[in-house]
Amino acid sequence: MGSLTTLLSFVAVLGIIIFFHEFGHFITAKAFGMRVFIFSFGFGRRLFGFKWGDTDCRVSVIPLGGYVKLEGEPEDHISQDTSTLGDGRDFTSRPRWQRFVVYLAGPVFNGILAVAVFTGLFMIGYGVDAVLRDRPVIGVVQPGSPAATAGLLPGDEILAIDGAPQKDWEDALVAIAIRPDRSLQLRVRRGAEGKEFTVRSTTAAQGAGQIGVSPLVRVGQLVAGGPAERAGIKTDDGILSVGGKPVTSFGDIPALLTAERPGPVAIRLLRDGAILDIGVTPEGGKIGIFNKTLTRKLGLGPAIKEAGAATWNLVRQTFQILGGLVTATISPKAALAGPLGIAKASGDAARSGAPVAALLFLVATLSVSVGILNLFPLPPLDGGHLAILASESVIRRDLSLRVKTWIMNAGAMVLFLLIGLVLYSDLSKTSLLQKYLP
Repeated sequence: MGSLTTLLSFVAVLGIIIFFHEFGHFITAKAFGMRVFIFSFGFGRRLFGFKWGDTDCRVSVIPLGGYVKLEGEPEDHISQDTSTLGDGRDFTSRPRWQRFVVYLAGPVFNGILAVAVFTGLFMIGYGVDAVLRDRPVIGVVQPGSPAATAGLLPGDEILAIDGAPQKDWEDALVAIAIRPDRSLQLRVRRGAEGKEFTVRSTTAAQGAGQIGVSPLVRVGQLVAGGPAERAGIKTDDGILSVGGKPVTSFGDIPALLTAERPGPVAIRLLRDGAILDIGVTPEGGKIGIFNKTLTRKLGLGPAIKEAGAATWNLVRQTFQILGGLVTATISPKAALAGPLGIAKASGDAARSGAPVAALLFLVATLSVSVGILNLFPLPPLDGGHLAILASESVIRRDLSLRVKTWIMNAGAMVLFLLIGLVLYSDLSKTSLLQKYLP
């Protein structure tokens, strides 16, 4: 059942993103009066549909996204029926700026999808981990970790990593995760003074960087009369350890509780600067605490503003990662996720406590990445076509079909190599192949 959930979630997430991308191309081409032969949801054999002018709007058998077929597209010149070319409605006869807008519309609609989804989530009230929005003040330094060796202490606030400011824990954790096995320059605030540390990150099982620091995990709510409340745990207490093992995230707690023998479990807390040790006896493997979350429930205007900020933050992080990949300061294994990674994330979201909201959040996040990656100046991606149109505008003439064909073939070869790199990155994270891949 778990595999089926993962598969269906993966198809839904990818299908929505690609379909909306292609819809951007379709609706823009229609608006310019271009002849669109096919607008399909899915690939393969046609199942059903309807006719909209010259367009066969169809649903096809494989529901992984969709595609648009325009009359006169460059890649169709060789095989396409040219009997209607020259009537002013084929793609190549339209002004360059219109063709430019049609190609650009796909990535733009990915951004629109992200903003629209985030807006809806913020209006209905989507709970996110409050820790990620906190200032990156270190709650736990794991003994023997790179951070401990470098001299970092609980209470230190991370101000910058490799010169890049870190406004919250989300920024800091991403910055560390995408830099495995590297010397990181951390600027921190300790009390009233600033300090500089060089910390050598290590690599986790999934290829992400880590230095052995984590936020302070705080109790958000207590079950009335539950084991935690009876033992004296209070809202906003920081949980340092369970059973003597450090807590780096709220998700660690269930596993740490079940790993203990029946009876009271030693829980170390931080309350108002003081450390407390409390024994709590779980009931059914639980002690009756909930994570501290932030619930964003906003009106339309504030929700749109917040959604725009969230989308822009994803754009910024994506370009930071791409820049790190180009300069070889970021590991591809840590930064890249292909079909397997997306499928795993989709399955995890579908099995979360709020599956619809979690899947929509994933759709918005991945939509930004898909939009940006499609802007790469590499045919046959949209960015490659945009680059060709830009170069034609500079030289004030169209490139020959022979040159365009050569560019398309070369671009496709490079694209296949990149896809291979992403698949390798995916496979290298699986337990089955980790022992065979370097």
